[in-house]
Amino acid sequence: MWSGKPTYWQLTSLQAFWPGLQVLVGDIAAANSSHREFFHVWEKFGVLPERYLLDHQTIHPTMKYYPLRPELAESTFYLYQATKDPWYLDVGESMVKSLNLYTKVPGGFASVRDVTTMQLEDHQHSFFLAETCVHFLIRYSFLTYTMQNITLVVISLSSQSGAWESRASALSLQVCPLISLNSRHPEQHRESACHVPDEQINHKCRSNKECGVDATTCRLRTCSGVGYCGLWNPL
Repeated sequence: MWSGKPTYWQLTSLQAFWPGLQVLVGDIAAANSSHREFFHVWEKFGVLPERYLLDHQTIHPTMKYYPLRPELAESTFYLYQATKDPWYLDVGESMVKSLNLYTKVPGGFASVRDVTTMQLEDHQHSFFLAETCVHFLIRYSFLTYTMQNITLVVISLSSQSGAWESRASALSLQVCPLISLNSRHPEQHRESACHVPDEQINHKCRSNKECGVDATTCRLRTCSGVGYCGLWNPL
């Protein structure tokens, strides 16, 4: 803690939430890199071991298990929503196939005791049904096709309450170009995933429905009295 130097080069299954969090703050490029490291280990073993030692490229000797955790599935979902890259759908499909191949048992799914042998435990955690299945079944099949409407509702409610900050959101149809959100350090850029463009390229409109979401503030744009979309009503 005094020097800031790393101590253990390791990757754990619980840490797989991190790419999703990076998406939510708009750091899409870093989120993609982090996610690929986790998925590389998943592909290597068929599931994600509880702890993997990156400096030795091997599993921790006492933490070889996989208790059906949902974090990597969640991060995969957020990255797909932010980028619309079909590769993430392929990742999700691959993970579902692995769960069915290695962990499915009569009456449910079982945690993996040892990912090197795929020996199973006679146990299924409650979070598998409450979280892992939710990410795969609901998010990939339903929210994939309805996320645009949900995004606008979330942003609208946040704007009305005054709680929405200049943060990027993963709930978007596309990733914005690089923009600077730090006036002190303009050379530092990060991607914003909250942007929804206006329907017309020239920004003309007849109603608020034709206006999108501002890329910098993540606020809904509205149609002015002269028929142009913009941020006419400051918070």
